[in-house]
Parts: sequence; C-alpha cells; structure tokens
Amino acid sequence: MVAFERHAQAWTEFWNDQNEAEGCCANAPEIDRPITRHWAEFSKSLEAGSHIVDLACGNGAAGRALIAANPSLCVTGIDFAVVPASREPQIEILPGIEMEQLPFADGSFDAAVSQFGFEYGAVALASAELARVLRPNAPFSLLVHHAEGRIAKDSIIHRQALQSITGAAIEAAFLSGDGAKLDQQLADLGRQCRYERIVAEAGNGLRQLIGLSAGHRAEIWRAVRVALEPELVMLADLDAAAVSREALSNWLARLDGGLDLRRTMELQMSSGQTLCWKMVGVRRANLH
Repeated sequence: MVAFERHAQAWTEFWNDQNEAEGCCANAPEIDRPITRHWAEFSKSLEAGSHIVDLACGNGAAGRALIAANPSLCVTGIDFAVVPASREPQIEILPGIEMEQLPFADGSFDAAVSQFGFEYGAVALASAELARVLRPNAPFSLLVHHAEGRIAKDSIIHRQALQSITGAAIEAAFLSGDGAKLDQQLADLGRQCRYERIVAEAGNGLRQLIGLSAGHRAEIWRAVRVALEPELVMLADLDAAAVSREALSNWLARLDGGLDLRRTMELQMSSGQTLCWKMVGVRRANLH
C-alpha cells in the first residue's frame, strides 16, 4: 500500500502541474501530431453520441482530441492519481480510480481509449474490466509506450541525468563545500548529459548555495532529493511499463479474451522514428 500511494502521489503532483489546454506533449509537436491524427481518425469511426471511457486519462488529452474531431462524443476518464477536473463540458474525469476495479455497470460504454496509461496497470485485470464495461462490439484503441520509441528513450536519458544529479559524486562535492570539486563534477556530468537542461539548472543552483554553512548545505541537499523523487518514480514507472518488440507477444497474451484485438502496429513520427504502439480492436459480442 505504501508503494502504491508513493506512485499515486508522484503522478498526482505531475498532473496537477500540467496545463490542461496543452497536455504533456505540447512542447513536442513531432510527438503530438501523430497522436492527435490517430485520435481524430478513431473518433470519426464512432457513432454520434457515443460515450467513451478513457483509462488512466491523466489530464484528459485523449478525450479532448476525440471531441475536437467529433463534437458529438462524451468522455468519462478515470485515473488512479488525484487528477484535476476537466473544464470541457463533454469530459468528466473521475480521480482516484484504478482501472482494475472500475465502478461502472456492465456494458456502460460505447468505446474505450487509453493514451500512455493502460500499460501501467495490471494488464490481465484491467483488460477484463474493460471487456466488462464495454457493450458488445464496442471499439477500443490503446496507445502504449514502445520501449524503443522516442518517449521511452528520452525518458531513460532524463532519468539517468536526474540520478546523476542526486548521486554520490555530486552529493559529496556539494556537502564538502569545495566549489572547485563541485565544478569538476558538474562539468563531467554536463559532458555526459549535454542535452539535459535540468543538469545546467541544478548545477547553477548548487553553485550559488555551496558557500552556505554545512548544516544549510545538508538541508538543501535533502530538499533537492525530495523535490526530484516524484519525477524519478514516474520515469521508473514508464521504463517498466514500456513494451519492447520482443515482449509484445507475451504482453498481448495477457489481454482478456473478451477483447478482439484487430490491429497492432508501430505509430511513427514524420521523421520515421518509432513513437509508440497503436492497438485497435473491439469487445467481442459474447464474453464466454
């Protein structure tokens, strides 16, 4: 329970810091565009007035993309984190709900989606619940993190940078009060993570504070560790959830038999670089 609460709190902090109108991919249009195109295509295949469940919805980015392309739709999103309510009248977001235990009646929804969320759950249990709450022949689509995709690779690099910032070498240099030693450690780290802005920002902050007393430096270091811990938790979660090509078959085998997966393919960016897995299917007419 403690571990679960730690992860839920990390994601709660993340989503409460996001701008709903933008979403977490807003500053990366090369990522956002193919995702938006996918949801536009999926939404137009749905019947007017369809009620959609969005699993692990975050701040509702998938729902907004669906409604932008098909304004007749309405979306109910759920997330285990305490995510903010949506300002969109057609989107209802229910916080603190696990997708393995959905509080909905059988056959409640006309379609289902998930954007980088379904893979974080217990796939067998979550897919069984998904099959239960969908009506017969209801379509679904999942965008799932790809272990070799752009997001997962960037995540690994960023996680390594954060781990280095809070690692033993930087800690020892800062706590010692030796500015030259800290500069050397930060310079080495900067060469290893030259594209990670957080390294330069954190380094500048530590340089400005290294002249404080030993007690104050120790207090600041504890604060740095506490501040970065939620992000490290989320990055570790993403790394564990991402599905590689080699693991895909075993991952798909955990999907409940009530879900008929029609197509699984790699969604790519305009550059041709792999972004994520795109999965489309329907809930079977009969669960048994």
